[in-house]
Amino acid sequence: MKISASLPICLNKNEKTGFFDEIIIGRFTRISFHRTLRIPEDGNEYPLPAGLGTLPIHRVEDYADKVPTNWLEEGGFFIPLYQKEALYLEFDGPYWHPTIAKVAVGRVNAISGKSYTHTIFRQHQDYIVIPDQKWLDGVYSGVGVVRQFVAMQLGDGYTIESQITDEEEHGGFQILVFDAHDGRFPDRDPENDERIKLEEHEKKTGECIRYQIGSTMGIAAGGNIKQQILKDPYGVESWNPVNKQKIQIHLINSLAYKAITGLNPPSSPITRAEYKTFNIPWFENYDESLPIVDPNSNFKNLLGINQIERARGLLRQDDDQLDFDFLDKIKKIHIPDKFEATNVYRCRARENLKVKYWEASRRDISFVIDLDTNVCSEDYALRSQCNYQMGRFRDGAIDGSLGLEINETCIESLIWRAHCRKSLGDHSELDEDADTLLLHKETELLGLEMKAEAAFLARRYKDVINYATIISEKYPDHERSLFLIKEINIILSEHKKRGGHYEF
Repeated sequence: MKISASLPICLNKNEKTGFFDEIIIGRFTRISFHRTLRIPEDGNEYPLPAGLGTLPIHRVEDYADKVPTNWLEEGGFFIPLYQKEALYLEFDGPYWHPTIAKVAVGRVNAISGKSYTHTIFRQHQDYIVIPDQKWLDGVYSGVGVVRQFVAMQLGDGYTIESQITDEEEHGGFQILVFDAHDGRFPDRDPENDERIKLEEHEKKTGECIRYQIGSTMGIAAGGNIKQQILKDPYGVESWNPVNKQKIQIHLINSLAYKAITGLNPPSSPITRAEYKTFNIPWFENYDESLPIVDPNSNFKNLLGINQIERARGLLRQDDDQLDFDFLDKIKKIHIPDKFEATNVYRCRARENLKVKYWEASRRDISFVIDLDTNVCSEDYALRSQCNYQMGRFRDGAIDGSLGLEINETCIESLIWRAHCRKSLGDHSELDEDADTLLLHKETELLGLEMKAEAAFLARRYKDVINYATIISEKYPDHERSLFLIKEINIILSEHKKRGGHYEF
């Protein structure tokens, strides 16, 4: 699979189920797929049905000798669904750094009804904003209404792809995620930064959660669900058309899933009767005060599965047979899981650090930190060093503090926090770091240096001379200590010329 974008991608494993069930794209976007109740196709509009569990996500590359040939060319992932089963997509990310995503079914854009492209258009919005748009349950068919995503076998004329393009070639989902331009949004959690600045140790957060209890397939149109596609509040100019990542999601039915993976598919879909018996709730996520995207007419005349079967005068039976094509030699490009990605990007960050590629190193280690998998104090120390070298002293000081929260004996975190605090002019905080550095033999010299620098910032010139003298006696060629002594003498000389007497 060719990954043409700069945004890294990996899979996250659900510790309860043991399956991968979330795709992580870049630092700020997470996507998962949820089974849900298939609502009636009776012309009425229904609220959001509950989520009935995440679907397992598998890498195409892991089953290269069993999946269809065209999957190998496109790469990506696959998920199991029963024919006529419904699903929705869930999106997540930090509120302080939004991203956008284009979602297509069979290469038909689910918002605009037009062909799937990589272009961000100024004239019309054909993407969703994450995390503002928490869920997407179907294609956008009318004002505040979507037609539910329902899985159907390719080749029988049921899919949205077939009705819009007169072809059934691609199936599945195509998702394209774009990050924002550098500097448009915060690069790190401002609440966390403020907590460090104010030395607070508690933070309240909120979370929005929905209730969780053939062959290759495409997406057909189901019933009507009340769901808004929120308008982009940040402006199209916020998004970087180059900093992106594309994802192909193949759909496969239950029998083919077991043939490929050797695993049993999820339990059969819940019926409307069971939904009612178990008193599973519905959800309302509709606010008329919010600006929404104007719907395109392409989806207005979509035929649902029941309409097509009624017109054909037949009762459709599921066809669970799948013919496979095999290749003897397959070139695979590995998509890491969350833990593999952590190791890969941590090593890459350190390699970039060695050759002083500060920005690249900072970007790689930030991805590791955001994955939140066994983050260590050395990770924050590395980012603190990069921030210092790039002149981002406040960020560097905060990273040093975060590293010391994990391990209060992390010398590297302490060293780079001290350097950043010196550059910020925080003499009292620098003085505290210097005292700690003096406790360790390997950082004694740096501790003396920072004591002298803190005294210089605070204009305690006698202390500057004392510490600088100690350094010069132990290290006669130490340039900074000699410079500080010379600088103090100049300051005192200038003060004396003006007729003043400096009190130490």
